[in-house]
Amino acid sequence: MFDVDVRLLQLFHAIFRNGSISKAAISLNIGQPAASIGLNKLRSHFSDQLFVRVGNHMEATDIAKELAPMVMEALEHVRAVNEYRKAFNPLESNQEFTLSMTDISHLNLLPTLLQYLRVHAPSVRLNVVPIGGQTAAMMSSGDIDLAIGFIPQLEAGFYQQTLFKQKYVALIREDHPRITGETLTLDAYLHELHVDVIANGTGHYIIETEMHKQGINREVVIKLPSYLGVGLVIQETELLATVPERLSKLLLSRGNLKMLDLPFKLPTYSVKQHWHERMHGNPANQWLRQTCFQLFHC
Repeated sequence: MFDVDVRLLQLFHAIFRNGSISKAAISLNIGQPAASIGLNKLRSHFSDQLFVRVGNHMEATDIAKELAPMVMEALEHVRAVNEYRKAFNPLESNQEFTLSMTDISHLNLLPTLLQYLRVHAPSVRLNVVPIGGQTAAMMSSGDIDLAIGFIPQLEAGFYQQTLFKQKYVALIREDHPRITGETLTLDAYLHELHVDVIANGTGHYIIETEMHKQGINREVVIKLPSYLGVGLVIQETELLATVPERLSKLLLSRGNLKMLDLPFKLPTYSVKQHWHERMHGNPANQWLRQTCFQLFHC
């Protein structure tokens, strides 16, 4: 009986997380044959299949499910030992950070961060994943380094730091046939057709909740899954969208758009960066947080 080394534990965790031997191999930067050989060693050691194919997915056995939290804890201890008092040098590091961001942050924050990294951390890489139902769990497991956005569900149990505050505004086409001038009345707002954005995983649902409290009912004719396409829709139609101010200012540069103050009050909200306790003392994560705060705090 051989001892299970760190590389096999990493392989186990990668297969458990990805549900695929090929994806696990890619994430570990090894060939699939090497991953299959490693899995066979693990199966021999634990006298269990550990993962069985169900369709296109490798499902964990009961033994693998029992092992998973112990493996994750062991890998965390190894990482803590490796990183103990280890200084982070951004100019020399080739580390990949995984960021969980809203689509608005993709447009508004990511270009600035990439420009900064090109000069100050040229070999650092980013893996950007969407905010979703698994974000909290992935932060807890160490699969996400930092989450940025309007994410109320992460405000309990995670460290957080406010970057800036936002408000909502109205966005219309510049040559709108009915809304002219620089003032939007409540009557005009209610009589126009609207675009709504269902930004899953974020806190932007507060718009509809607050409007209902105030008795404001929009006639929504199209719902979008993100804010990424809202500018083009507004440019090419007579519809009205209620969007965050920073996004609106960014879209104005594309032309044929106008931003107006809303004719009613909506609460402002805070865009924050969030991180798990396990990352709090990590030098690389500290550098990333400090960088984001330096770039985006206002």
